[in-house]
Amino acid sequence: MNLLEPISMGIIQLRTNKLRSILSLLGILIAVGSVTGIVSLGEGLQSYILGEFDKMGGYSMIWSWAPDSWYRNESGNWVRRPWEEYLTYRDVEAIMAETNLVEYVIPHVWVNMGGTESNMQYRSASTYGSVESTSPYYIMEQNWRIAKGRFLNFFDMANKAKVCVLGSQLAEDLFGVSDPIEKEVKMGGMRYTVVGVMESKQFFDNNYNDRVMIPVTTAQERILGHDHLGYITVKAKSPEYVDEVVDAMKRVYRRYHDHGDEYNIRTGEGELEEINRVLLIMKAVAGGVAGISLIVGGIGIMNIMLVSVTERTREIGVRKALGATRSNILHQFIVEAVVLCLFGGMLGIGLGLIIGKAISIYITSITHMTFISLISPKLMMIAVGFSLSVGLIFGVYPAWRASRLDPVEALRHE
Repeated sequence: MNLLEPISMGIIQLRTNKLRSILSLLGILIAVGSVTGIVSLGEGLQSYILGEFDKMGGYSMIWSWAPDSWYRNESGNWVRRPWEEYLTYRDVEAIMAETNLVEYVIPHVWVNMGGTESNMQYRSASTYGSVESTSPYYIMEQNWRIAKGRFLNFFDMANKAKVCVLGSQLAEDLFGVSDPIEKEVKMGGMRYTVVGVMESKQFFDNNYNDRVMIPVTTAQERILGHDHLGYITVKAKSPEYVDEVVDAMKRVYRRYHDHGDEYNIRTGEGELEEINRVLLIMKAVAGGVAGISLIVGGIGIMNIMLVSVTERTREIGVRKALGATRSNILHQFIVEAVVLCLFGGMLGIGLGLIIGKAISIYITSITHMTFISLISPKLMMIAVGFSLSVGLIFGVYPAWRASRLDPVEALRHE
């Protein structure tokens, strides 16, 4: 008996027992569809995050900050360290002078104006926004565009100017449809002249539209009263230069700080590994939960095949009487199970496409992000492979039972 014969007989059995076949297919279809749909969302999420990460510099980015805590653990007790060190603008200039492989360095300062968000006022209008004290390179780092006016410039930095750039939501809350450029907003007891408004941007729950940007030097001189920086962002001219830039930063820290070896440096590659690790865990958990339905579908296939063996006992007896071997019967029933699962798996991929697309459209509608589901050829091959595996695993026992039937007893079966 060649391979085509049991396949054709399996298809005939599917067509002969339509209701039973449909019920069997539903289990595999739903199982493969749910697994494929959920994993496709994970693939789409990963593609979206990596795309945004790449737009922001990706592998070329380096983040650095001073030693994390001023306290250390001694014999179970936390005691204050006898020294404190900070990043300053001198470090920024020194890094730029140390190597020509740096495209830019962005200083950042954390500003707290009475809470995590600052109250902003314009005449009778009032709203809250998060303050970002930074440099002109900030919009390049964030891949963010100006909608109106201009961004912070180096003249603002040098003069510690009281100017600001508003996120789109802040501009709307304070000024409505009016033009905010060159108007003054009050924030933290000082007035700042609005010089620009940013385009709308949102990345997951990271809402850029409620941000207000001021020069880092303004925050240091007029708000904080010191020259400390919270952290710096360094962009290498190419990902291949990152290690050399990191070495240059370490040399600067050792030269200008007594505890330079304790300064933190994190690269884009490290960030990307962390992102991929989190995404892998998410996909594994979601895929594992959905995979349970695949096992349930396989058990359903096995039950249907066992019923099929019982119903076709006489047929099996006739085939054995005509010379069919145990191996022939075994192969026939295994192939039938595989055909059933393979067909269900292929339909399941189509269902997964629909599930992934529907959920991605819903996510896009509530987050306003261009979110897509992504089913790669590799994912399709894995889904088909799972279907074949289910057919083999859960079809073996019914096939074995069918092959073990005694032909004489089978012929007597009514």
